[in-house]
Amino acid sequence: MLLSPESGPVNQFLTFVGIDHPPGWTSSQDWAMPALIITSVWRDMGYYMVLFLAGLQTVPAELYEAARMDGAGPWQRFWHVTLPGLRPTTFFVTVMITVSSFKVFDLVQVMTEGGPGRSTLVLSQLIFREGITQGRFGYASAVSLALFLICLVITVIQFQMQRRSER
Repeated sequence: MLLSPESGPVNQFLTFVGIDHPPGWTSSQDWAMPALIITSVWRDMGYYMVLFLAGLQTVPAELYEAARMDGAGPWQRFWHVTLPGLRPTTFFVTVMITVSSFKVFDLVQVMTEGGPGRSTLVLSQLIFREGITQGRFGYASAVSLALFLICLVITVIQFQMQRRSER
């Protein structure tokens, strides 16, 4: 509703600030996927921020104190203490975001149903259409297996990159 092309508050605000032809968020092939991405980020940001807050609390205060005693400024403390201390949290969040981005279904179904055209059709939506709507269970199972393998390969690559960065 917020991104409704005709009466959504986002387009009303854009018109108010002087944009004559605001995007047709969910009705435009060019803007439908960015609208889904923006909405997904907005929806999930709080969860991942809580994870990063928990990660920040695990960074020992002694490291900040030692860096301060050694003359490190705020940026140096951030780059050399905070970011390395958040490496496990960042890895976990990256894996979770990657997997959830491949299996997104609800947002696509509610906002665009895979349209306009096929511009927002994702694998999970295709599995639903083929398996449930069309009754092509074999094809839907094959696409499901492909989705699983894609997620598995990307996750294994992320684990290998994490191990290399720890060395």
